[in-house]
Amino acid sequence: MRHAVLAISAAAAAFAGCGVDAADGATGPTPPALVRCVGTPFTPAPTEAWRHSIQSPITVAAGPAGHSMQDVLATPGSAATIPGKFAYGLVSKDLEDEKVRVFLDACAGWTILGDVLTDSDGRTSLPVPASLAVGIYDVRLQVLGDGTVAPGRIWILPAGTHLAVTDVDGTLTTGDEEIVQDVFADLFEPIFSGSHVPAAYPGAAALTNAIAGRGHVLVYLTGRPYWLTAKTRGWLSGGGFAGGPLHVADSNGEALPTPAGVGAFKRAWLQSLVARGFVLDEAYGNATTDVSAYAGAGIPASATWIIGPNGGSGGTHAVSGSWEARAAAVGALPPVTQPFTTPGG
Repeated sequence: MRHAVLAISAAAAAFAGCGVDAADGATGPTPPALVRCVGTPFTPAPTEAWRHSIQSPITVAAGPAGHSMQDVLATPGSAATIPGKFAYGLVSKDLEDEKVRVFLDACAGWTILGDVLTDSDGRTSLPVPASLAVGIYDVRLQVLGDGTVAPGRIWILPAGTHLAVTDVDGTLTTGDEEIVQDVFADLFEPIFSGSHVPAAYPGAAALTNAIAGRGHVLVYLTGRPYWLTAKTRGWLSGGGFAGGPLHVADSNGEALPTPAGVGAFKRAWLQSLVARGFVLDEAYGNATTDVSAYAGAGIPASATWIIGPNGGSGGTHAVSGSWEARAAAVGALPPVTQPFTTPGG
């Protein structure tokens, strides 16, 4: 499907001068410093008239916005894109042929990267500026017709960066039965509507903070569909979980709790991280699809912790009822050596 790029800001070419020079850091005697361009308050642009004055308001009337931006995890200078998906309501009615403005904070305030048009599937794509230094950057995707926004982040990390990966539902949240119920009616629809807020396992947030505190970049890989991106970000942030890239299922089919659904989706994405040069050190999950996905991406069973009835499957570490013991164990481990430095600790 075609993604129409309406305008690319000239400022995109100017980012080489901000932060740390990735090329110098990569070739010099010391690792590059990780810049953090996050947390600057964002003011949306003024709204504009819809391109389709009849069709688009009907789409918006389907219900609350379920927009999504996948966090980007890439190496310096590599070809990467900023993906967006724009839809409304539980039926996920796609917003077609409407303008979306892409904003980036590269430590010099918010800058417009460009305007793009949604395609027939409600998707957009815009290249990540190749000049971005090693760092973490806030992004906002704004639908200009109604001002709704999808937040996300770009993580530019050197090859060799050590990652840890965790599932969300049934792993950080309690209730293994949630993932085997009907995906939409019994679990995801109540989360989307706000009528159900999953509880966290004891020690779950502490575990993620121990992992991040040790130096790992923690990746949240969940089979939740794209229209739960905002709810998932809010749950993690509100629960005190460590920051890290979030990757959700791009389609309802990928969200199905089956080997051919969520299992294949997770395995393929983790394999793509390995192909980009990232190192997968350890993993956390609860389902047999987690076990197979992690093993398929080369994470050994000895570095995989599974909570609940499937604990120990495939030789993994079995965890029962709480992450508190594992959080304490991680906190006592030596720090991880990353191919970048983090100024200020």
